[in-house]
Amino acid sequence: MYLKRLIPLYLGAAIGPMGGIGIVPLIPVLAGKWSVEFTTATLAITLYLVPFIIIQVFSGSIAQVFDVRKTLLFGFSVYALGGILCGLSPNLWALLGSRIVQGIGAGFLTPIIMALIGEVVPERHVGKAIGGLGVAYTVGVTLGPLFSGLIEVHMGWSWFFYFLASISILSGLFYRAVFPAEAPVPREADATRAVLPLLRRALGQPGVMLVSLGAFTLFIAFIGIMTFTADHLKTNLHLPSDRVGALLSVTGLSGIFVSPVAGLLAGRVGRMKVFLAGTLIAFLALGAMSLVKYTYPLYFTLFMTLGVGTATAWTTLNTMGVQLSVALRKPVTSLYNAVKFSGYALAPVLLAVLYAPMGLKAVQWGCMGAVAVSSALAVMGDRRAHGPGRDQAPPGR
Repeated sequence: MYLKRLIPLYLGAAIGPMGGIGIVPLIPVLAGKWSVEFTTATLAITLYLVPFIIIQVFSGSIAQVFDVRKTLLFGFSVYALGGILCGLSPNLWALLGSRIVQGIGAGFLTPIIMALIGEVVPERHVGKAIGGLGVAYTVGVTLGPLFSGLIEVHMGWSWFFYFLASISILSGLFYRAVFPAEAPVPREADATRAVLPLLRRALGQPGVMLVSLGAFTLFIAFIGIMTFTADHLKTNLHLPSDRVGALLSVTGLSGIFVSPVAGLLAGRVGRMKVFLAGTLIAFLALGAMSLVKYTYPLYFTLFMTLGVGTATAWTTLNTMGVQLSVALRKPVTSLYNAVKFSGYALAPVLLAVLYAPMGLKAVQWGCMGAVAVSSALAVMGDRRAHGPGRDQAPPGR
């Protein structure tokens, strides 16, 4: 019944990680093209994420106070504009400015889409629907590095950004078709003043910051290992962009199959048990990377295993984020996503401190530590929000 309305939301959810993680295989290419340091070129990640994060803090509350449909369509439009400007960029600085525009558009998409999924489906099916959202995210993760690597090799780097703009436009048109405009809801003339009180109330909800920080540290681990493995393979081992992209993409490929299963299992055995199983798998995969000698087939297998663990963890963690508050779902998911994606923005900066003097192995150890911290924070947050007895499988589901 609600599948038709979920499809454009899933499509919209995929383009955020597709644009964010998809640029990773292009970073060494852009650094070489414009003769800048790799760490300077990684600003293309950071300057996408900074506005993405800042806008997310407010976009959920803006959508709740004003018009959800117009807010989401605005996000699709700005994201597409940013993608076109990125493709036309004549130098790194123009690209960085265009990534800011693209990040602003993405900030109006991710939290609102997550909250809408929680409203479109019945509460008892939210776990399954978030499993589908996990598939959408992992499709973006999978196709992003894969498409960017293939497009860069065969057509040039700029066409990857044109591709992103096309997907955003198509997703927005699909959403506009299946979510018709509703009668405007009367509101006070100073409705903008309601945004900050909503944020304060959302911030005060039990467990919100702990669960959000759990997502933050898990993202540090995920993006950190992706970013610095890509540089190591490209710069030190001289792998072509399409092979680097394929290796990174397998992380998401495994998640496509795992995310729906994790959503179903969370409803049966308890989401915290499923979450901890996921972080354990991710921790062991990172540990194995730090111990073995590199071969492409072996790293391919380990990144696939990492994808199983992170997809399992993300599906259950995102479900926690959606269900932290029903009444304040949009502002709470905005805060959750803003804190979560801060880990994406800061991962290259924080882990560069380890990578520069000590190499990839130090990054792998740092990512293991981040996974362990994420597990502890999520457990504490879930207990704060729901109490120790809440995570039991509901009968008959």
